[in-house]
Amino acid sequence: MTRLSSQQRKLAYLLAMILLLAPIVYFGAPGDGTAKSGGQLSRLRDEYDLGETSLGNVDPASSTMNLVLLGLRGIASNMLWQQAVVQKDKKDWAGLKATVDSIVLLQPHFRQVWEFQGWNLAYNVSAEWDGVVDRYQWVKEGAKFMMLGASRNHKYPELYWESGRILGQKIGRADEKKFFRQYFIDDPLLDGGGPDPAINPDGKDNYLAAKDWFVIANEVEARPGITQSRVADVLFRSYPVRSQIDYADTFQQEGKFEEIGRIQEAWEVAFDELRNQWGAERYMTPGGWVVMEVDENNDVLHAIIQEEGNKFTLYDKLEWVDRRQKMCNYRYWRTRCLVESRPEVIQAHKDLFEGKRAFIDRGDIQEAETKLMAGLQGMERILAEFPELELESNFREETLKSIVLWRGAKQAKGEEPPATFPLKYLWDAYPEEAEGYTTLFRSLYGG
Repeated sequence: MTRLSSQQRKLAYLLAMILLLAPIVYFGAPGDGTAKSGGQLSRLRDEYDLGETSLGNVDPASSTMNLVLLGLRGIASNMLWQQAVVQKDKKDWAGLKATVDSIVLLQPHFRQVWEFQGWNLAYNVSAEWDGVVDRYQWVKEGAKFMMLGASRNHKYPELYWESGRILGQKIGRADEKKFFRQYFIDDPLLDGGGPDPAINPDGKDNYLAAKDWFVIANEVEARPGITQSRVADVLFRSYPVRSQIDYADTFQQEGKFEEIGRIQEAWEVAFDELRNQWGAERYMTPGGWVVMEVDENNDVLHAIIQEEGNKFTLYDKLEWVDRRQKMCNYRYWRTRCLVESRPEVIQAHKDLFEGKRAFIDRGDIQEAETKLMAGLQGMERILAEFPELELESNFREETLKSIVLWRGAKQAKGEEPPATFPLKYLWDAYPEEAEGYTTLFRSLYGG
């Protein structure tokens, strides 16, 4: 048998090493953070969101790291959850934030961690503070936490959706919303002011920023194999439009009537998106696919029936269109978006708002009575044309409170309100709401 020389053996070893390294490189090469980079294992980690490169950020001297090194990550996580509860009860906010950061390092792909703790910071922890600025700080922390969770878990539309809810509902509807909405544009916690780029990089209104997150949530949910567990699909996909409606509605709620063109544009955008985006999407029902926006000839439904091989009749389709429309109150929102963009409607809202301010801020009873009466007359004409608006609670609240103020202005002048007045039928139709607003008025202003 021929023996290999020393040089030949070295070459054989080198060749063997190269051959053995090839599969290691193919399977185990690290990625550079871009799509489809690195080896097969790196690409699979990216595809299934299994990468946990931040695990090493846990304090190496902590008991948590000791448990992790022993393979007891679940126990370590449970200990941290218990510690977070104790810190919240003791109002140890700095410790709570550090503990929460450690939890997500151990459970970066456990969706409920991000949802629970993000919600906890934005809603529960923020409520424990007295100062409005301090409360806003923790609302921001909750929003940042939820957004971080979304960035690390691209296949959970719920995290994008919850990020939008914090920006929209928490900032826009909290008792402190007047300040929160202002801080979202001009943050008092930042040197020099301006929006915080971590949650509002484009300097948008909070409802429009929330809308962006809801749009992404819908895009993620539309990907093959991905579902959401929050609400029915037809409701889940309504949130971008609803955010646009909330944005348009703030003009009248905050008395920003200086630019009627912007108000009209905001409502027109909402009307267009409602009909041509949300209303045009297809939703699966026991009667097959349907859309909520249908024309007089039902052309879209006829096309769907043909695509499905005539498995369902037009009657079946229309029945499920009606059910889906009622589920999300689609027809009401479509009507309201159409109505609110009209100049006479904007003027009616303006008259009611200015009448309220004249009464409460300046005590100008005569101007209050005049403005409120003009606004009520305008609303009466609107409701006569679109009676379905009566069903909307915010619309009723605005008109019924305005009637209470108008009656108060009459009494302040030593006059009794007449037996008939604009929107009296609405006043009589909702006696409990009318009485509640009257009682509130008496507690604030007497009479």
